Amino acid sequence: MMRPSLLLRGTALAVSLALSGPALAGGYSKSPPAQQSEESRHRTLTNSPSYVPISALTATVQANHRARGLLQIEAGLEVPDAQLRRRVERYMPRLRNAWVTALSVYAGVNYRYGDIPDADRIAEVLQEATDMTLGQEGAQILIGMIIIHGD
Repeated sequence: MMRPSLLLRGTALAVSLALSGPALAGGYSKSPPAQQSEESRHRTLTNSPSYVPISALTATVQANHRARGLLQIEAGLEVPDAQLRRRVERYMPRLRNAWVTALSVYAGVNYRYGDIPDADRIAEVLQEATDMTLGQEGAQILIGMIIIHGD
């Protein structure tokens, strides 16, 4: 008698997870309130029309061969040229990849866990990644905040 009960419970659990899975995993939702909450998470540093906000960038900080924390950067781009700004928006996935890679290298090579992050060096590596990805200069990286989340 136990088997049908367990089978029924397992099926009910699978159906409930399938229905709530996208919500639990942060899946795509077509509802307008979800879009508004996503847009409101971006903190605007300026009202300038040439400012392009960037969602938070993160990299793992390691020490003694284990993850010790998370380096988080909030930044944006100042792009005065409208044509370049459109290119930046098209290249955003490539830019994010270049930024996260540069931050990971910084966190793994230049940063020692427990020290204060070097904002100038971080800005430099992010700017180099931006210029290299776009293939030209003209988009200036602006750092709003640097945070180390430790364990």
